[in-house]
Amino acid sequence: MEPAGVEREQLRRLRRSRRVATGMLGLAAALFAATLALRAPPAWLLLVRAVAEAALVGGLADWFAVTAVFRHPLGLPIPHTAIVPARKDQIGEGLARFLDRHFLTREVLIPELRSLRLAERLARWLADRGNAAALAAEIAKALPFLLRAVDDRQLQAFLRRALGAQLRSAPLAPLLGRVLRVLTAAGYHEAVLDSALDYARDFLDRNRDRLIDAVAERRRRWIPRAINREIARALLRGATELIEDLRDPAGTARAALIARIGELAEELIAAGDGAPLGRRIVPELLSRPELQSWIAASWDRLRQRLIDDLAARSSRLRRALALALASIGEALSADPAMRERVDGAIEAVFAEALPWRGELIRFVTEVVRQWEPRGFSDRIEAAVGADLQYIRMNGTVVGGLVGGGLYLVSLLAG
Repeated sequence: MEPAGVEREQLRRLRRSRRVATGMLGLAAALFAATLALRAPPAWLLLVRAVAEAALVGGLADWFAVTAVFRHPLGLPIPHTAIVPARKDQIGEGLARFLDRHFLTREVLIPELRSLRLAERLARWLADRGNAAALAAEIAKALPFLLRAVDDRQLQAFLRRALGAQLRSAPLAPLLGRVLRVLTAAGYHEAVLDSALDYARDFLDRNRDRLIDAVAERRRRWIPRAINREIARALLRGATELIEDLRDPAGTARAALIARIGELAEELIAAGDGAPLGRRIVPELLSRPELQSWIAASWDRLRQRLIDDLAARSSRLRRALALALASIGEALSADPAMRERVDGAIEAVFAEALPWRGELIRFVTEVVRQWEPRGFSDRIEAAVGADLQYIRMNGTVVGGLVGGGLYLVSLLAG
């Protein structure tokens, strides 16, 4: 039930209980008044008068007690009445201390979390395809608003500020040097180099005629076309021979290149923060208009495609999201070890948050302090007032029984 609905139901219960308690008090008053109107009532009617009189006194006393908790009875500023609004701040502090001592402790919270088996419940809920589809639909409803909320210019400015500042201050040169050192120590750089050389050689072989024609088309007017083609063939032969030399494990060019890669790694590590990689190249790259335009255009296209897909009746993204959620639930249901790890992670999060419970206590205290006294009193009365009205009812009944009993005792004594 929604909070507003809960409050309305509480108010209905309060009014109903208040009417019953007031009706019982009115009945006692009417009986007492009726018996007083008779000049010579019989003995049994005197018993009724005694019961009604005591019931009236008991009901009025309990009405005063219950009313004094929340307001001044009859609006009179009687001392020690209207207790809740007068001691609102102290009540808030007491509630906060109660939460701190009896709820927000490791001894209470962690065993309770463990008994709930949250991972198992979550897995079972997500494994239901209907639940997964409903959750995916709710996420899909929110995504277009989030996507439209991000302006392209804001995104560009954010990337420039965040990435630019981080990359300028980050020691990228030593990091890249260490990566190169690891690659060279393991021999991975040679495998990467061989793959690149093989690709370059295959590319030249596949496109040899096209490259020769392209060079010939760009000839000078005073150079014959045939000579241009021979020059192009010579260039391609030279490039192929260089590739073969680099590809040969015993080649001089390959040995020089491998050595230079190792030297570069050591130079980058030794350069430290003073290397120009993070201080000059990255800022220049991020400030280029072409990169900014590309980021803006790419984001705009991606955002529009996502929005169009989410608006479609059979959204692929929504289906994929529902399938992913259901798959997570099914996998989690079939993996007790993973469920145990998820429960452990949840417990760890709550355990780490426990030292911050002082902030929660201060938050509760401050929220109660900011409430208006009359409104705070009305909320409390709506929550517990219906049950307090039974004090009035019981006071009326018990008072009447006691009054009747005392009257009978006085008759026997006389």
